[in-house]
Amino acid sequence: MKKWMFVLIATLLTQNVLAQEEAETEEAPAAEAAPVATAKKPAVRARENWGFSLSTLQWDETLRVQDGITSTKVPANYNAITVTIMKEITYYRWGWSAGAFIGAGRANGGSDADPYLSDKVAFTTYGISPRVFYRLSGRINAGVTGMLFYKNIDWPKETSTQTIDSGRSLNITGIADLNIRMFQKWDFYTGIGPLTEGSTLWKIGVNYRF
Repeated sequence: MKKWMFVLIATLLTQNVLAQEEAETEEAPAAEAAPVATAKKPAVRARENWGFSLSTLQWDETLRVQDGITSTKVPANYNAITVTIMKEITYYRWGWSAGAFIGAGRANGGSDADPYLSDKVAFTTYGISPRVFYRLSGRINAGVTGMLFYKNIDWPKETSTQTIDSGRSLNITGIADLNIRMFQKWDFYTGIGPLTEGSTLWKIGVNYRF
């Protein structure tokens, strides 16, 4: 009896040991390695488009009228219509553009109280207008436009001995501006900046993008 009990106990212990060994040797399925998250830098996206602009330029200058030994300064006012073709690149907040323009207009010099008076004198102008801007919203941006332009004008003389100096033909300035999107492809533009001898240059126009 004791012998059978001993055999039964030995059998149970053997089965228990084998069960433990099988549990230890049985490998759990390896967990799949989680994909390494690689944070990609967002691509810098820029929107490019061409633009066509129709604008007015207005500024004042001083004419120096020399007749013999007499020298007089008289005011002059210039008004021109310009056409600009430009390329614009816009990022999320910042942008820039570069354009070239050509225009024509009329100028008035002197007054009835001055020794010189000439009205509606034709002149031409052309130049370049690079711009940088910051987007305040989806429809409004503010920036600075550089203006490098040449004016060509021939003021009429009242006498053969008279000479008229209309200031610098080549002008350089920077104007603070505001651009407002009115429709999907149309913008309103306005800017103001200093010019020679304390005068002010105004620019107002509309831009069409394509």
